[in-house]
Amino acid sequence: MSHAVPSQGATPESQAPPTYLGWAIATMALCFLPLGLVGAYHSWRTSECSAAGDGAEAAQHSMKARRWIVAAFVVGALVDLGVLVSLGLLGAFPSGSGQ
Repeated sequence: MSHAVPSQGATPESQAPPTYLGWAIATMALCFLPLGLVGAYHSWRTSECSAAGDGAEAAQHSMKARRWIVAAFVVGALVDLGVLVSLGLLGAFPSGSGQ
């Protein structure tokens, strides 16, 4: 039996860090555009670095993309909640008390 460790190249396709590009596009469209754009940029850089064989740089961009995407989601949720509360306080939603 051989105990040889298989050689590891730059970054195999199966071990490339996730790009989170789908999540970045979703947060741009549905949550908060400015932070989602930053997340999309880091997602793009993740795939570029992975393609160039720079696994460490790709992992850093992947982590940054995830952080910006979570920030975009949280800020978007807070902004939406704030708009709903403001509209509710201004009387934009009719009460069900009748005529």
